[in-house]
Amino acid sequence: MPDRDELSREGDLAILRMRDERAEYELFVRWRNESHVAEWWNTDDEPTPMTLEHVVEQYGPGSEDASWVTDCIITVGDRPVGYVQFYPWSRAADEAREMGVPDIEGSYGLDIFIGEPDMIDRGVGSRTVALLARYLFDERDATSVALVTPVGNERAHRAYEKAGFHKVKQILDTDVVDGERRMSWLMVLDRPLP
Repeated sequence: MPDRDELSREGDLAILRMRDERAEYELFVRWRNESHVAEWWNTDDEPTPMTLEHVVEQYGPGSEDASWVTDCIITVGDRPVGYVQFYPWSRAADEAREMGVPDIEGSYGLDIFIGEPDMIDRGVGSRTVALLARYLFDERDATSVALVTPVGNERAHRAYEKAGFHKVKQILDTDVVDGERRMSWLMVLDRPLP
């Protein structure tokens, strides 16, 4: 039986529920302040650099069982290397409709970053997204997984496409960066046919 915090595992890669612990919040802060993460994750409604207080306030609730957003830590060989969160788009239906997410009632969204610089460009992101999508299809009965990623973030686009996602259309993300909404790709992976 898997550890109580383990959602899914494939070989050396695991997705674990983020714990409400200072050490995990400190990891998150360090990762969010890495330049390769901050470039794509910093928005106008969050402090720059990221602070521990903000992370505990904003991301701490996602570690609770009752939260509609599930915060997770990605590990490779039991080493924490990044973060992924997932959520049913139905809980953010207005935002999902505005961005054109298909099948809002059955679709899940996700957001991911690989925080450890030495783990970039090693396939961890695409493996994690594929593993999480399988979990969402098998355990949460998702009809699709839809995500939004900024135009220009080619590393992310390649990772998602390698995991089976396809670009549907360009949209304006609801996140604001430098006073403007960012042009992004809506990318979707549909539930595989039986």
